[in-house]
Amino acid sequence: MEAPDRLTPVLWFERAVVATLVNSADDDRRRTQIEEYVDGALRAMPEYLRAGVASESLLLGAWPRLEAALGRDDPQALRARLERWKASRFDVVRQYVRLLQSLVLFAENELESDPA
Repeated sequence: MEAPDRLTPVLWFERAVVATLVNSADDDRRRTQIEEYVDGALRAMPEYLRAGVASESLLLGAWPRLEAALGRDDPQALRARLERWKASRFDVVRQYVRLLQSLVLFAENELESDPA
């Protein structure tokens, strides 16, 4: 019997971070393709890596989730938060943003070369 795969789906905070990191000049179709590409890359991660990324997403996304629940959801606040995290003195926080930003950049370049 196979164990349930609970960490596979991309979490809401990961989607929000990816949406923030995607180039704002991209059209909706391309943004969707990039988000799907990052989703696929995260799903392809070994479980032990995915568990770490998901744990960070849950921890780092707790405050933005609370703000959203209180009606103070601001995309610019998330963008500013990500900029602060890029310079964080905590390696795991910097690496979290770097991972998702790398996946977005890779997706943008990979999709650019597709003839579709």
